[in-house]
Amino acid sequence: MTNTLVQASGIKRYFGNVHAVDGVDLNIKSGEIYGLVGSDGAGKTTTMRLLVGALLPTQGEIEICGYDLRTQVELARSTIGYLSQRFSMYEDLTILENIRFFAEIRGLSSSEWLPRSMEILEFVGLDKFKDRRAGQLSGGMKQKLGLASALVTRPRLLLLDEPTTGVDPSLARIFGSWLSN
Repeated sequence: MTNTLVQASGIKRYFGNVHAVDGVDLNIKSGEIYGLVGSDGAGKTTTMRLLVGALLPTQGEIEICGYDLRTQVELARSTIGYLSQRFSMYEDLTILENIRFFAEIRGLSSSEWLPRSMEILEFVGLDKFKDRRAGQLSGGMKQKLGLASALVTRPRLLLLDEPTTGVDPSLARIFGSWLSN
C-alpha cells in the first residue's frame, strides 16, 4: 500500500479559453493536512473536482492512493471521502438514511456503517437528530451531515471543499478536532 495519497503532475483543466487550472503539481502523503488557498475563481474547486474524478484533466496525470484516475477511477474513488462546497445530500431522506445510502453504495453492511455513523453523529452533535429529514436542517447541521457521510467509509483520503464556509465557529472546531484524531 502506497504512502502517497495524491500524486498529481502538470494538471491543467481548460473550459474553452478559460484556464481554470494551469499546471498544478501535488505530492501529498498519508498523515499530511494540505490546503488549497486562493481567491475566488483561482481554481480550487476545479482542482478538487479533478482529484475526485468528477472532471478529467485537459492535461497532466493524477494518481489517488496509487490508482490512475484516467483508468482506475472507481478504485480511486473508493479510497476518497469528499465533502463538496455545496450541500449534496438527499433532502427527503433523514440524516441516518443519507449516511446509509452513501455507505451502502460503497459496499458497507449495516454492521459496518451503523456503529461508525452513530459514533460520528454523536461526535458532531447530530445523534439526537438522526431521524430528521436533511431538508429540515440548518446550514451547519447540513455540513455536519456531509462530514459524517464522507467519514463513514473510513476513507484513506478526505477531501473537504470549503467545509467551514458559512458555519458557526463551534463547527469549525469540530472539523479540526475530528481531523486530528
